[in-house]
Amino acid sequence: MNMRRNNIITTVIFCVLIGVITVASMVNPVREYSETENRTLAQMPKFTLDALFDGSFTADYEEFITDQFVLRDKWITVKNYTELALGKKESGGVFFADDGYLIEKHEPDEQLIDTNIGYIKKFLAYAKDKYNTRVLIAPTASLILSDKLPSFAPVWDQGGLLDRLSQLDGFVDCREILNEYAHLDDDRTLTSYVGERDLIYYRTDHHWTTTGAYYAYTVLCESLGITPIELSDFTRTVLSDQFYGTLAAKVNIDSEPDVLYTLDTDLPLRVDYNMGAKVTDTLYERSHLETRSKYSTFLDENQPLVEITTGNKNGKTLLMIKDSYAHCMVPMLVNHYERVILFDLRGLTGGVISNFIPMFEKDGEIDDIVILYNAENFTEDKNLIKLTK
Repeated sequence: MNMRRNNIITTVIFCVLIGVITVASMVNPVREYSETENRTLAQMPKFTLDALFDGSFTADYEEFITDQFVLRDKWITVKNYTELALGKKESGGVFFADDGYLIEKHEPDEQLIDTNIGYIKKFLAYAKDKYNTRVLIAPTASLILSDKLPSFAPVWDQGGLLDRLSQLDGFVDCREILNEYAHLDDDRTLTSYVGERDLIYYRTDHHWTTTGAYYAYTVLCESLGITPIELSDFTRTVLSDQFYGTLAAKVNIDSEPDVLYTLDTDLPLRVDYNMGAKVTDTLYERSHLETRSKYSTFLDENQPLVEITTGNKNGKTLLMIKDSYAHCMVPMLVNHYERVILFDLRGLTGGVISNFIPMFEKDGEIDDIVILYNAENFTEDKNLIKLTK
């Protein structure tokens, strides 16, 4: 009897708890965006009989309930602290690495890798003898900082991908220099003029830092036949010393904040976003510093098309096809060109070869072309087909 009574009490408590949570979730205001997770949340799907019968309504509704679950952020935090206490070294696709690093777990699409390498090869064949073309696929922290990962952490063969890409004409390999500066002894400084040791990758975000981008910039410049500017000749400006990036948002536990900063000069600029939709004189949109997505301060998020005109009168034009890893390097590259054109294929409608290169060649010759992606994004971006059209 006592066991039966206990079972009944447990069942009642469970049902009451589920009921309370369900009602609370129903009356909880629907959120469009999660500042903590730095992403758009699922919204209530539209009901139709077709959607019901093909199963899409049920799937979308389940995603909606999951995203709008009451106190969702708190539950994620409790879950991750519990897993840490149990000795887990990974949660939600993020490894808890040494020295406070959060490093993203990645599972590449091998077929898409082959496809995207094919697109790069086709574009290089088109650009041969027309432009000075370089391909920089930036290594991520899971490769350069692999020594900080938990023991036996399953990591993908990023080095193998970069080895394959290194066979391409114009490939820029920055693994060696990033390894060199990422593994200096702790008592040494990368930037003595600052008086502190800079990191190559953020601890809480998937991007490389501005200093990491700087060392890759020096290798890229040398490959292009350009003399890079000395690190000490740039002006360093701290945008925020309370930067919590995308990986901190995923795990939602206490982390040491990163420092978000710029390296630039006083070069006059005119920055045109999306054919005149917005024109400014700076590469930074500081309103993002008031949000969780502080890295978006660089070039105002992922804009499809940005044309930068500089105070240089050397007649040189750089065309860059890129993802957000390029954003903190652009303030360095603009110092070597009169015009810099940035394409983000995710937002472009039309092909690079047929539409956009001819559009900008009307205003002057394109000298250098750089394709810059981070290695993990390269394995999952389905927009690279636009390079070939």
